[in-house]
Amino acid sequence: MNRLKNVDCRIAAQRWPQLKFIWGLHYNTNSMLRSPALSQRCSSVSTAERLLWGALLLVAWGLRLHLLDRQDIWWDEARNIEVALRPLTQIAAAPELDIQPPLYYWLLHGWSLVAGGAVGQLPAQLAFVARLWSVLAGVVGVALLAALARRAGGMRAALLAALLGTLSPFWLAESQESRMYTTGFALLTAAALFFWEHWERHCREKAARFSPASLLFVFLTAAALFTHYNVLFVLLAWYGWWGGWALLQPARRRLLGSVCAHGLATGLLLLPLAPIALRQIPGYANPNLTVVDVGEYLRQNWQAYLGGYAFDPTQANGLASLWLGGVAAVALAGLLLTARQKGRRAILGFFLAWLAGGLTLYYLAVLDRNAFHVRYASFVTPALYTLVAVGLAAFARRSRLLGVLLAALLAAGLVTAAHADLYDRRFDREHIAEVTEWLRQHSTPDDLILVDQKYPFGFYYQPYAVDAVQLAPANTAPANTAPANTAPANTAPARYLFVDINTLDQQLNQWAGTARRVFWVQWFESDTDPRRAVHFLLNKYGRHSGEEWFQGYAIDWWELEPPTQFELAPALQPMTFSFAQAVQVVEVSLPQRRLPAGTPLAVALRWQRIPGGSVVRPLKARVALYDTNGNRLAQADERLLNDRHLAPAQWQPTDRPLGVYLLPIPEGQLPGRYAVRLLVYDAESLEPLNWVDALGAPAGIEPELGRIEIGE
Repeated sequence: MNRLKNVDCRIAAQRWPQLKFIWGLHYNTNSMLRSPALSQRCSSVSTAERLLWGALLLVAWGLRLHLLDRQDIWWDEARNIEVALRPLTQIAAAPELDIQPPLYYWLLHGWSLVAGGAVGQLPAQLAFVARLWSVLAGVVGVALLAALARRAGGMRAALLAALLGTLSPFWLAESQESRMYTTGFALLTAAALFFWEHWERHCREKAARFSPASLLFVFLTAAALFTHYNVLFVLLAWYGWWGGWALLQPARRRLLGSVCAHGLATGLLLLPLAPIALRQIPGYANPNLTVVDVGEYLRQNWQAYLGGYAFDPTQANGLASLWLGGVAAVALAGLLLTARQKGRRAILGFFLAWLAGGLTLYYLAVLDRNAFHVRYASFVTPALYTLVAVGLAAFARRSRLLGVLLAALLAAGLVTAAHADLYDRRFDREHIAEVTEWLRQHSTPDDLILVDQKYPFGFYYQPYAVDAVQLAPANTAPANTAPANTAPANTAPARYLFVDINTLDQQLNQWAGTARRVFWVQWFESDTDPRRAVHFLLNKYGRHSGEEWFQGYAIDWWELEPPTQFELAPALQPMTFSFAQAVQVVEVSLPQRRLPAGTPLAVALRWQRIPGGSVVRPLKARVALYDTNGNRLAQADERLLNDRHLAPAQWQPTDRPLGVYLLPIPEGQLPGRYAVRLLVYDAESLEPLNWVDALGAPAGIEPELGRIEIGE
């Protein structure tokens, strides 16, 4: 009887077997119901637990709705909304989906039709409608997480998992953005539930390879992969665990056949996705993201998944970090206790394979594609939260008071982190509404606003053009934007500028040739102009008048004297300067006339990787100005990048990228002739590369590109 007191009580009737499945009930109900006292106790306790579980779902719903439209629409959301509002048949082929499969966008398209989301709505209204789908998916995910944890560790684990899923600042943040992650969490968690229904009922006995539960498992895993490609890492971990388990069984041939059959069925469902994936995945890489070592990778993921994006380790005099470590230690100890129960080992092994396998496979992809962000691996969070809940529940089974204390400590840390995510403006994504309002107040129709990102500027500002076509008139909406409202007649025109360094001067001549001022709006994660060609041209032909900083954005502006004729690299002259069998300069552009003091010195160089040479590390180049005594008067240092923003190690033999260097000349510089020299060095160690002559012999480290004259 003492053992039965610690058994998680369940209500399930033989006439309602579906309830047994939903809640993961696989106990012998008849034997439990033969004891009237035990039956009555189980009913009362289970009712209380169900009420608590329902209350947590209501809290999850309320939290996710709270301040749903407070933050501005940001880049990812704007892209998702704009694509989803296109005709359904155009979504899968949209070029904006550089690395995303289409299911989420189809779902958001249908949801927008139902909920009333449409082009032309105010940004806050459009954000609320689009984010509401993520809210719904997030709440469903919490419910499914509780069901999954109940199957793994009983009702106490289910309640702890529901508490964790409800208050998780990471899941809360993803539930308040119009992105695909909460949809993916819900689909994967549901797939895991159906998998275990099939495994427990059919894999241990001679039954059909497929069951209704396993067919739903196949369908949901395919749907999850149609939502995000990184789900593949989780599916590989699942099938790896399943196949490994099957190999250890006496009936391994039959069981391995079942594993292969389900994998084949999933593959068949994914065949329509193959053409899209083959178009998107092979060439994808994100050089703007940094690869971290394994320890830092695990630390960042653990901190984000438990503490959220707004987690501050120094909060409460460092107790926040202690809380993170404490939860990990207690959960791990509880899992070791739970693993001593033979009946729990298989399902715990499944969740550990989900967590460890998913993280490992994604990290290997990071090393290959340089695309790390904690949210990209977040499809392991249902497994992580389940394991944490099962670990804490192991102590709760030994002492109800200890269980309540652990739940309170867990909730205290989660509530603090969730509060920061909801209210602390330091952790807001970006304040594009403030940017556009400032521009309305400080620009005139004679000015031009250039924006380095297509989204979400047009949701908050008109007139705005994203294509290299004639601007739409004020009070109308150009294509591919969702206007915030009609534009006043005295508003400066705005354009999205895709920076192609080879044609940038021509583009500026067309758009900014008659502008009196040019405003350049840059996103904080932008990699559209890493060679700073826009700054180079505007500083060369205009006067930098100021800068303004906002959350997520910076604005620089220049005064011009129209008409302005921009030219990036005038009079390029063939020259060759080779550096350590790595890279070489093949063309040089220097000023051909005398420069007045105070005028910046503009230098353009065309680079090439030396055929047959070797370069593995990132490089930088320094162009410097020297007087006759060898004193360095000015310099400009820039990274060596090609037109795809890749370092020389990834250059193709046909790549001949331009680099631009702008050196400030002081107002009081004495007239005379000055030498312009070039240095190439390792961007990390700062070691210079040897300059070699035509015979390949070292000739120094800083060759002279030419001489310029400064005077009146």
